[in-house]
Amino acid sequence: MRKAKTPKVPTAEEFAAFKGAHCHQLWARVGPDWICPSCRRSKFQILRWTKRFPSSDAPFLDWMAALHEHHDHARSWDGVGTARFYPTVLCDQCNSADGVAKRRLKLPENFSFTPAEIGQFVTSQPHGKHVLDLAMAERIYRSLWTAL
Repeated sequence: MRKAKTPKVPTAEEFAAFKGAHCHQLWARVGPDWICPSCRRSKFQILRWTKRFPSSDAPFLDWMAALHEHHDHARSWDGVGTARFYPTVLCDQCNSADGVAKRRLKLPENFSFTPAEIGQFVTSQPHGKHVLDLAMAERIYRSLWTAL
């Protein structure tokens, strides 16, 4: 197994200068003490040095810390279906972990892991990328359907 690369850590000035990029309104709305309810990282800890616009003609390295409002796909936008949880702001990596786990495990598109469930199958490090435990994600999913 390869050793995890030590992530670059932003300075206090770099963190203060970051205003949320394309998520600036959500970044401001959650406030300075926000912590991702899934991976338990702070706003400072989710900030990571990464390649921005990697598929464009002009990619560049920069700080990024995206936030997303994670929602249960069991309930459609028109209100059909029953959600297991309320929409919750997560860091981009936790929100993405839901989709990655569902695709790799071939789970139904209308299924979503709750923020607490995501926290059980992601391993995070400050300023770095998540590692997913897909076996744990599958156990969580299977336990939900055997409990019904």
